[in-house]
Amino acid sequence: MATMATTNNLKYYLDKKLRRLILYARIATLAMLHYYGGNGMLYQDIKFALRIEDGALIPNLNWLKEHGYIVAKEEKVEGKSATVYYITDAGKLAFNEIRAWLNTLLDR
Repeated sequence: MATMATTNNLKYYLDKKLRRLILYARIATLAMLHYYGGNGMLYQDIKFALRIEDGALIPNLNWLKEHGYIVAKEEKVEGKSATVYYITDAGKLAFNEIRAWLNTLLDR
């Protein structure tokens, strides 16, 4: 169980950019792209798998793109134009840092 002192000290263990990354939609998107998105993932597939509405998913995808964690490319999929998302090396690194940090919390 986390104490108030432990919770208050968490900010000292994470830099500002990493703290902003720790939101469910962002972590879940990076995790999906890291583990399942070797060839990219369609927007619709991310939305369906995470069960996140457009109003929450789009701003988080945009944030991840703006910070260089993912890229979006317009591609032809089954003859139709679609947005395909890919994780970048920076996104993989950030995801691995988050995973390591979460593991330290769970090991306590």
